[in-house]
Amino acid sequence: MQTNLRGKDMITTQEWTKDELSVLLDVADQLKAEFAAGRWDHYDTLQGHSLFELFYNTSTRTRNSFEAGINQLGGYPHIMSPDQLQLEHGESAKETAKVLSQYGHALAVRVLGGAVDFQYPKGTEIMRDYQAGADIPVYNMQCDTYHPCQTLADLQTVREQKGSIEDQNFVISYAYAPEVRRPVSVPHSSVLGFTKMGANVTLAHPEGIDLDPEIVEQAQGNADKSGVDFTIEHDMERAFRDADVVYPKHWVSTKVGERGTDAEKEIHDGNQHWICDEEMLGTAKQNAIYMHCLPAKRGYEATDAVMDGPQSVIYDQAGNRMHAQKALMALTMGGRGW
Repeated sequence: MQTNLRGKDMITTQEWTKDELSVLLDVADQLKAEFAAGRWDHYDTLQGHSLFELFYNTSTRTRNSFEAGINQLGGYPHIMSPDQLQLEHGESAKETAKVLSQYGHALAVRVLGGAVDFQYPKGTEIMRDYQAGADIPVYNMQCDTYHPCQTLADLQTVREQKGSIEDQNFVISYAYAPEVRRPVSVPHSSVLGFTKMGANVTLAHPEGIDLDPEIVEQAQGNADKSGVDFTIEHDMERAFRDADVVYPKHWVSTKVGERGTDAEKEIHDGNQHWICDEEMLGTAKQNAIYMHCLPAKRGYEATDAVMDGPQSVIYDQAGNRMHAQKALMALTMGGRGW
């Protein structure tokens, strides 16, 4: 097993090779099996290690999965928000990262909400500033372009549910929600991660709710290298046909800041039929799985019957956040065992 990943950042899966991601998923599976068996074989892997977690907005899965994960590896989490630091008094992201590098072993940052809301790609620029200043691994807990840790868990989920990622037909689709708030970071990271790992990927969305063209170009490059299909579809039902995995969620175009909230709302309100109900799910393969990163708008993005139905794996998916992130920390923070 290749484990020379010490010190490596996770800003986007594009900066990791397929082999490196495969190693991380293998370790995630091992750690998950140990957790399920009540074994603590790697409790001292990160003994004495500190993880700094900086959140620009609130979180359920990301915060708790990282916090529980570092504890289970023997390390300690430091939870912070910008108002608890000197960022509001003029200290830069680079300076903050440089200082925190003197105290601990990794820095995880979530740059969404507040002053960076819908000023794409300001959140990513701030994330890169933290990365530039840090002398320790930096983990992107979500910015306005990427959500790589969610995609790591999604890859693990598909692999364990379907036996492999390669050659699965994976559909990441827009779904309507009444408020115009969700960033493009999950669909961006989905199309990048799944094409890199060898799935046939369909990106489905109405006209005008596009992803960043540069991200789409990178996903196409991944698909070409992997020898798989990458397709863009503007009809939800057509996109779902022959799907092994469906992942319908709401997002807004990167142009929302240019168009304004009213114009953006009009585009979204014209596409309220983009919902994953039982009829829509029935157009996919009979054994297709339904995924969502959560939180989801029940009754809009998907119905209760789908979210709580036998094809839903949303809670397994949420659980895998911790196992995938434990693997990320164990491999990159320089602890014992790998």
